[in-house]
Amino acid sequence: MLVLINFPPARDIRSLSPFCYKAEALLALAGCDFRMEPTTDLAALPHGKVPVLKDGDLVIPDSSLIQRHLERHHGLAVDETLTGVELAMAEAFRRMTEEHLRWSMVHARWVDPAGEKMILSTALAGVPEDMRRNVLNARRESVSRTLQAQGLGRHTPEEIYRFGCMSLDAIATFLDDKAFLMGDRPTTVDASVVGVVLNILASDIDTTLMRHAAAIPTLADYVLRFERTVFGPAARIPATLRGEQAA
Repeated sequence: MLVLINFPPARDIRSLSPFCYKAEALLALAGCDFRMEPTTDLAALPHGKVPVLKDGDLVIPDSSLIQRHLERHHGLAVDETLTGVELAMAEAFRRMTEEHLRWSMVHARWVDPAGEKMILSTALAGVPEDMRRNVLNARRESVSRTLQAQGLGRHTPEEIYRFGCMSLDAIATFLDDKAFLMGDRPTTVDASVVGVVLNILASDIDTTLMRHAAAIPTLADYVLRFERTVFGPAARIPATLRGEQAA
């Protein structure tokens, strides 16, 4: 059986990591039998990151490489009917979400003081209480340096969130009245986009980014529809969205 190495479960969403959410969704879209293996020991993993997929003796790090492996060896075929133009559009939305919008969310979690309570009670819940503040401060410095190198961190918090809101608007506008980004059924780009958007919507961090996402009903409908379509009876609906109904 395939094994997906992931962070331990967080609250009422599948993972605080959009990439781990994406990998789990891809396995579900492929119809694979798999089990989860939670870990906090990232140093023992290739690249020092999750997700990692184990397939027998093969160890596959990175959600994009996991997707390629599932397409080649485990029947992941949900993108096969997409045209070349549709595949290009899907890749553009994937990149925008993973390489831009996600960093706005990372800033909210790790750099903005508004994210401290959430991070201390979730991502750092397994750290001894007397060490959490020091771990948070060290991680904040590391994330700040990464954001500076990436470029987004050179802007003011207001500008960072404005950029994120623009990405959310682009997703909602492109969705329009479609069930999923590429039409009436989920494809791999939805796994990427939902992994980020759901983490934003499920957050209780009070920032412009989170408030903007919550004010767009299309986004809540979209992530709920994806969760219920892909995971069926195993769907996990965050408390912040349980009053919503998927269209």
